[in-house]
Amino acid sequence: MKFKNKKYITFDCYGTLIDWEGGIRNATKQISDKHGFNLDLNGIADKYIKVELAVEAEQYRKYHDVLQSASKRLLKQEGFDISDEDALEFANSIYSWQPFSEIHDVLAKLKDKGYKLIILSNIDNEIIKKSIELIGIDFDGIVTAEEVGSYKPSHGHWQEMLRRFNATKGEVLHVAASYVHDIIPAKEQGFDAVWINRNHEQPTREIRPDLEFNDLSPLPESLV
Repeated sequence: MKFKNKKYITFDCYGTLIDWEGGIRNATKQISDKHGFNLDLNGIADKYIKVELAVEAEQYRKYHDVLQSASKRLLKQEGFDISDEDALEFANSIYSWQPFSEIHDVLAKLKDKGYKLIILSNIDNEIIKKSIELIGIDFDGIVTAEEVGSYKPSHGHWQEMLRRFNATKGEVLHVAASYVHDIIPAKEQGFDAVWINRNHEQPTREIRPDLEFNDLSPLPESLV
């Protein structure tokens, strides 16, 4: 399958472009090592995702605050109490989370082909600036949770992107690693979507992406 007549490629950032799970795991390990917790790190990112979804569902708060609240709840769930200082350290680690190895070259190739690249991210404006610096690509647009006042899987990011660029859904391809946060809502709204399924997950609902890759490398060849 090849996508035709696309002008805009929208990307989730953390987990898709930036190694979000690695960042979560390393940040949790640093706290665990610091205090000598006997913490099992196997599957810790999956556990964190569930806690974070619950925190985000309560009310909108900046993602830096979400990281702090979710880290405290995660460790409490695992049987350990951490301080506000520990939670802040956990949240601040996001500024150093690294892009996946293929990201820069793939995005550069897409830019060369003339596509407009846009990030739709559950993130704060201040944090995304550092991550974009690490990626090393000039994006044509960024829509953050801070700007729309909600977190995916709510539809606010996509609606703001369409409004801002005066785009139609048929012109947009959404690319993301999270089935729950991105693939389900993108398909619910009628967007074409590519699932970057790095962990070989299985869909939990009947909704399916249009294409599925293990990383971003095949993406340029899927576009006409």
